[in-house]
Amino acid sequence: MADLVLSFSIAPYDRVMPLITGEVKPVGITLQYQPVAGPDLFYRQLKFNQFDLSEMSHSFFLMGRSRGWGYRLLPVFHNRKFYYTRILIRRGSGIQVDHPESLKGKRVGNADYCQSAALWTRGILQHEFGVKPEDMEWYQDRPERFSVASSMGFKPPANVKFHYTTTDLGTMFLRGELDAAITYQTGAIMDRPKADISKDRRFTTMFRDAKREASRFFKKTGVFPPQHVTVIRESILKEHPWVANNLMEAFEKAKKLAYQRLYDDPPTCLVFGVEDIRQQRETFGDDPFKYGIKANRTAIDMAQTFSAEQGLTPRKQPWSEVFPEELLLAEESLPD
Repeated sequence: MADLVLSFSIAPYDRVMPLITGEVKPVGITLQYQPVAGPDLFYRQLKFNQFDLSEMSHSFFLMGRSRGWGYRLLPVFHNRKFYYTRILIRRGSGIQVDHPESLKGKRVGNADYCQSAALWTRGILQHEFGVKPEDMEWYQDRPERFSVASSMGFKPPANVKFHYTTTDLGTMFLRGELDAAITYQTGAIMDRPKADISKDRRFTTMFRDAKREASRFFKKTGVFPPQHVTVIRESILKEHPWVANNLMEAFEKAKKLAYQRLYDDPPTCLVFGVEDIRQQRETFGDDPFKYGIKANRTAIDMAQTFSAEQGLTPRKQPWSEVFPEELLLAEESLPD
């Protein structure tokens, strides 16, 4: 029987590279890989449904799915980051380092109001530090016509002060028109070009010790915030329901290879690579990038909660509307 051929696009993460190169192959499936940069990929997927299998913004997926988008979520999570620990702040703005509560009343920018980094940051600011989205004034860098969320009919929540910027965030920072930014991307395809201010002493990050704060949050909640997910075309699952489990097995094999190479032969270009890896394993365990529904239930529920609270989705969708049925059945046998 011939393989099922699936078009496939995802960033070349080390945990995924064996699938991209063909070193790991899903049983009964041939993946045809095409590289596309993140924001552009999300735009093309949500507007044109270009690929059968792809990476996708966590927040954009929740929004799309709530509007009937024809893809389901595979619990394979990418680009996990504690973005809130690295909020960029202007020193003259009155925002105090290590005091997120001082963001109240401030002007905050980011690439796209609905992107996952902003979703997670707003949610964590609210639940950990008592700073609600409506406590700040928001500026979106991407023009409305280039915004991924706008292609889904997004309208800013009525209780939030929201603006599309007329210039880039860097210019606003330098003019004193912006106090903080959740994301400050200087090379992204869909975002305005802006100055690199990473070495400008007039700017710094929200937390003096980002690693320490991230470790605190993880130890408290068990959540390593997943910014990106993996999606599979729903029509393929209806015709070939076995595909979901075979893909999950392949993603797990690819990740296992990446860990084996990292732990057995750490990169020699990293001066303190061995020490950093040991510290990471002590805090996050041997597998920080866990796949699966039950293994990520807290993070999945947290993202859904934040999305509904922030008015990006009307409700928390039941998992039967989000995940492939065969994955839900397979996970029933796993221990809680």
